[in-house]
Amino acid sequence: MVILRAESALGILPQLDETQIHPESIPAVRAAVQRVLDVAYREIPTSVVDQCRNACAAMASRWLYQQTGDAHLLEKDLGKVISAVRNVLGADKSRTLCSALDIVNRLHPRGKHNEVHRYGLRDVTEEDAALAVHVTGFVIREFGWARA
Repeated sequence: MVILRAESALGILPQLDETQIHPESIPAVRAAVQRVLDVAYREIPTSVVDQCRNACAAMASRWLYQQTGDAHLLEKDLGKVISAVRNVLGADKSRTLCSALDIVNRLHPRGKHNEVHRYGLRDVTEEDAALAVHVTGFVIREFGWARA
């Protein structure tokens, strides 16, 4: 017996409210979110986590740019963007958002064989990939970029 699993990527992420996103950032944010939708439930878990991390980095850096005007943030890796969010918002106001971003950031090395070996990590699972997708949706909502 063979069981085929078919899940739709539609509805797994909130629809973007582009009126809340800086016009310069819309193409990058839209493309990053689309890549998550393209791989969700269709690719291996590592690919899903990679695209979620890319989307979170793109969104967080652009959201922070929107808040501060610091264009250098657009060049930063997710770990540095998380630190910048914490510095701008303060530890208390940023705790949930930074924790969510950190989940995706910490899942990423599990898809790299050398990192798995070096740190004794387990491989990325489908459940980890699903978590990364849900966290990405959470981040969109936290930024106020989700359509109601």
